[in-house]
Amino acid sequence: MAKRIIQTHFCLALVLSGGLVGCATNAPNHPSGLPLRYYNSQYDFTFFLPASWRGYSVLIQQWNASQTDSTMPEHGPVIVIRHPQWKINDIYQDIPVRVFTRSQWEADQHGKFAIDAGGFEEEIEHNREFVFVISSRFNTEELKASKEADDVVTQNRNVNAPPLYPEP
Repeated sequence: MAKRIIQTHFCLALVLSGGLVGCATNAPNHPSGLPLRYYNSQYDFTFFLPASWRGYSVLIQQWNASQTDSTMPEHGPVIVIRHPQWKINDIYQDIPVRVFTRSQWEADQHGKFAIDAGGFEEEIEHNREFVFVISSRFNTEELKASKEADDVVTQNRNVNAPPLYPEP
């Protein structure tokens, strides 16, 4: 699986494959206490981070799912936001945000395919084209900054519009 890494330092903006990465504090729905802003222009996705994540990196990976009613597998990008202190021998918790098209999200919500065994997808944000979700099992409590990553996801989710499919 190919990975692309974009390193950000302070409010430096980089362009890679149509995606703008940077930080700012003047966007709508800005959670209090999260001064850094990651923005991906390809998917029109904004995610805020605490100051302790200054210098974070972003990897683009892929999610794959098997469909329950077809042999054609579904797939899409995963925007992995990596803690700046992450090292191969000192692993910190990543924040892996899966990007679904609206039709993929609809199919997922109706059980048409499965990505992870035992987990479920939680919507963080959506726009006209895409839905941004995180697995309920993304957080590995034995990794450093796992509680912080969970809090950051919760704060981002709480300032966005109600989910397309509210939890019962």
